Amino acid sequence: MIAENCIFTKEYWVGDSRDGVVVNGDGYHFFRMLPQGLIVEAYEVYETDEGDEVVTPLPEMQNVGWIQDLGFKDLEDLDAIEEGEFSRIKNLSDVRLQS
Repeated sequence: MIAENCIFTKEYWVGDSRDGVVVNGDGYHFFRMLPQGLIVEAYEVYETDEGDEVVTPLPEMQNVGWIQDLGFKDLEDLDAIEEGEFSRIKNLSDVRLQS
């Protein structure tokens, strides 16, 4: 699927991180999705006390519909981002997985 067919968004989250390191913290979910709201790729991001970004892939979100499956009325709760910002997060994930 080529990037021209996708939109790039993020949403703010509060709670526990997927990796269990952050409890009652906050961060963002970054999404590459189709304009209709189908999630193609997703990552969770939070910042440590030292200012480092921790990125975790969310493969369970792939092919989940923001509207149809998650029950949102529209994409209004998401912040639009540039493809470059999404790519930066994806690259941080790739580096972490290779470590």
